[in-house]
Amino acid sequence: MNEGPGPTNEASLPAAEPTLVQPAPLEPAPPEHPPLEPAPPLEPPALVPAVESTRRLVGTSFDLLSRASDDMRGASFYIGVVTLVTVGPLALAAWASAVLSIQRTEREMRSIMLGGAAGWYGVLATLAGLGLFVAAVESRAMAAAVLGGHYAGRSVGVRAALARSRMVFWRVAAVSVIVGVPVLIVQQLIVLGLEQVLGPQTDVSIVASTLAAGLVGAPLAYLLTGVVLGDVSAIEATRRSFRVFGARKGAAALVAVFETIAVLLVSLGLGAGLDIALRAFGALGLGPDSGPVGLFVVTLGVITAVFALGTLIYTALAISIAPQVVMFVGLTHATFGLDHVRPGGDRDPAARHPGKRRFRWLTIPVLIGLALGVVGLAGFLGSFVR
Repeated sequence: MNEGPGPTNEASLPAAEPTLVQPAPLEPAPPEHPPLEPAPPLEPPALVPAVESTRRLVGTSFDLLSRASDDMRGASFYIGVVTLVTVGPLALAAWASAVLSIQRTEREMRSIMLGGAAGWYGVLATLAGLGLFVAAVESRAMAAAVLGGHYAGRSVGVRAALARSRMVFWRVAAVSVIVGVPVLIVQQLIVLGLEQVLGPQTDVSIVASTLAAGLVGAPLAYLLTGVVLGDVSAIEATRRSFRVFGARKGAAALVAVFETIAVLLVSLGLGAGLDIALRAFGALGLGPDSGPVGLFVVTLGVITAVFALGTLIYTALAISIAPQVVMFVGLTHATFGLDHVRPGGDRDPAARHPGKRRFRWLTIPVLIGLALGVVGLAGFLGSFVR
């Protein structure tokens, strides 16, 4: 009997090999937000300068000068070096002339001067005049930049202030003429009027200068800061100065008067200091007829005095314009001009700019002046040897 296939027992069948299905690699899901780039360091927020009252203007100005004392000192040293390079040769020539004239008669000195010494002395005098002009213009521009940055809460260093000064040098010179000429004319008219009333022997220069500054200088009180901080031309700075003057007329008059009085008082103090120094040298027996040690000491004194003159020029002009900076920044909040020389600006002295010269503390004209001073002094002294 044939048996057919019996029922199949599933358990008795060999187990099938499982088929492994390789899963497709998963693509990473795109992030919900793109990765953030590191943010650049933030500059400290600029302060909102206060608009000071006329009564507190002078006090606030001296507080500002105190806060900026470190940068002010560095800027004054730079002006001292410029003054020493340009005025020093003339001062040394004058001192040498006094020493060398002791052993010569008046006729011999006249012959020496006509023989070429006078020409060299004229060269040194011209160089000194140009040096004082540069020192005065750069002192005002650098002081405005340093004080304006500090009062706005975003200070600039000495190098940046010097870079800004060089950018606006001729504009600052132009506004000095715009202010100085009308003030000088009115001052002379006031002097003539007061001498007619009080007599020709009366010294009325301080009174006349003060009145002229108050009457004529007040509407033009903000020309310097308009150029250095506001970054406009001399003509536009004149128009804007009239508008700022209209906002606080009393403060503008005080700004103009304070600048005039400060410069006059420092000039008087400089004359008194020079007289005291000469008396001190005389009391110590130091003069043109001193021995070698005495001549060396006086020569060092002359060099030191010329350098100190430069630092005094900067300090006096910085003090005189401090109220102008306080009122201009307080009323306008304008320090756009300093953005050129701040980090990242188009004239940042710490950065290299394609097509522009690298920043130099002593420019080529100053170095030429130094060489001219050395040559002129040597030529002057050589005239006495012939």
